Amino acid sequence: MYDCEGCGRSRQGLYFGSGIGEAQWWCWSCQSTDQKELINSLDGRAQGVLNRDADGVHWPYGPNIYVQMRADLLDWADRHDLKIGNTGCQSGLHWLDKGRCAKRECHGKPEFYDHTTTWLSRTTGKPALVFNQPYGQVDPAEVRESISEYPSLTAEVGPESWYGAGTTGVYIWNDGNRP
Repeated sequence: MYDCEGCGRSRQGLYFGSGIGEAQWWCWSCQSTDQKELINSLDGRAQGVLNRDADGVHWPYGPNIYVQMRADLLDWADRHDLKIGNTGCQSGLHWLDKGRCAKRECHGKPEFYDHTTTWLSRTTGKPALVFNQPYGQVDPAEVRESISEYPSLTAEVGPESWYGAGTTGVYIWNDGNRP
């Protein structure tokens, strides 16, 4: 919990505005009608993209408290025709390659794994992407090395990420399932 811009009290709420350093925290009680409508609109757009239950949408880390990241994530998922995936696979690579974790012991992740999410093709429902958003630059050779035992996987490193805050997008695709 953070101190609300409206009442100054430490309460549950969300950050509104762009940029991690510039966004302002508003508690549930002090949020404006426009802010509440924006949240409802984004929750509606998340249908078919993110999981939900009786408590609402399961936003990943970052968008769980930053409203702008919610919008950026949904725009990104729409551009790539993806919906959230779920795996117990530590690195996500076995899941991405075979649709399940095929190793008895799946431990360890490369250094560039940060803000990691797994994604399915909306068209086929099959594993399509392990997406990492580490801070700073990433060596594409390191990413390629990490997937070298998986011929069906390819990697791209680029600036596009929905997390923001100086993160780099590290895409590890299953080309056979790529939308």
